[in-house]
Amino acid sequence: MKIAVSSSENLADILRAKGIPLDMRCGGQGRCGRCRVKLVAGEWNCDGTPVSVPAAVPACRTRLTGNRGVIEVSDVEEPTPERMPEFDADRLPKSPETVIAFDLGTTTLAAVKIRNGKILASAGAFNAQNRFGDNVVSRIARAGTAEGLAELQETLLSSLKKLLGGLGGDCVERIAVAGNTTMCCLLHGIDPTPIGAYPFVPPVLDFPPRRDLLPSFEVFTMPCMSGYLGGDIVSGLYASNLGAGEMLVDLGTNCEIVFNTGKGWFGTSAAAGPAFEGAGLRCGMRAADGALEHYRGPGDFSVIGGSTARGICGSAYVDYLAVERAGGRINEFGRFVSPREGYREVTPGVGVSEEDIEQLLKAKAAIGSGISALEEYCGASASKLFLAGGFAAGLDIDRAIAIGMLPPHREMVKLGNSSLFGAAALAIRPELLPEFLRLSRIPKEIPSATLPRFSSRFADALLLP
Repeated sequence: MKIAVSSSENLADILRAKGIPLDMRCGGQGRCGRCRVKLVAGEWNCDGTPVSVPAAVPACRTRLTGNRGVIEVSDVEEPTPERMPEFDADRLPKSPETVIAFDLGTTTLAAVKIRNGKILASAGAFNAQNRFGDNVVSRIARAGTAEGLAELQETLLSSLKKLLGGLGGDCVERIAVAGNTTMCCLLHGIDPTPIGAYPFVPPVLDFPPRRDLLPSFEVFTMPCMSGYLGGDIVSGLYASNLGAGEMLVDLGTNCEIVFNTGKGWFGTSAAAGPAFEGAGLRCGMRAADGALEHYRGPGDFSVIGGSTARGICGSAYVDYLAVERAGGRINEFGRFVSPREGYREVTPGVGVSEEDIEQLLKAKAAIGSGISALEEYCGASASKLFLAGGFAAGLDIDRAIAIGMLPPHREMVKLGNSSLFGAAALAIRPELLPEFLRLSRIPKEIPSATLPRFSSRFADALLLP
């Protein structure tokens, strides 16, 4: 699609005003390359440097310097069907009513349509709010003005409506959503800025059912625990039925952890970032058809759907770190061993860069140090870990242990997308809301910044064993 441009504003802002929101999951920092457009005619400047046409450039860093220009924009990614969500739908309450559940992730959105305990349809997409930043802190900052808050809410609602269109909303009785506290506030149009400043107290934790968010549907929202432990974790506690000595670890953009020591429940969160969800990486993508899912060595990998690889999802990135480190092809710092190049192809057109590895090491370090620092604070080690999240469902646990992301010598249980499971249970049986409220009040939050040695553990965990 070719578009004429006559304004010197940031090109991404111009396209957004024209109703063409680009994929800007790095928040307009020019890192991810997902908002690239082709300059066809005119005089342009990218990051302060003149650009000769034709050229492919990141829209977020480009401005017109002449009187008129022409660009070419590829189709924007729409919600696409994903693999059936990884959770045990047979455990859900049975009801002849048709309901829909949403998982409101910072990076990705997931949805299921359910009747009689059976998944009728599923869909997923990147959260379109990514163009405002790939983490909750950037979203909170954006929501600091009435205009920004309204834009974030409308962007999220628009994404949910697109997913609804893919699932089919006919004869649906109810909808329920679960997500982190910031996402839930943004859904309801509530300013989340108190979450971003000390003492990090959210404006609300409980959200009443509403009929004015999505047309014709009553929407229930999972209650949250604190500013950084949200309704997705309440859902996880419900799904895991956490016993003494057991820990829930939700592997998402913000890794949330709850530990039942037997003497008390303690929770913390660590900013893992969106790398394992495919955002901010050169060839990163969601776990959908065309994603390289597992990597066993050079030339040996599997692709979801069996088609040609279009990108790499989180489970394969974990494999890549473990396999390449064990094979001596990357060092403990995540740098490629001789010959030194900054990028290596896994298959034609799809590869991994050293910058990608840097982001992956930060993500795995946050998860590993969050678990170990919370255990040290509690003076006990978890005997069993429940791993929640869509990323966890496809994870090779042995390789996650090999790179230092998960601790060794523990029983590990994959819950899959427990946020979606809890939201589905609430949609089916809204009378469960008091039970979810009870669960949300049990854990005591310990901010990761106050955990002894969290920072030093994080620094150590940036290396590959």
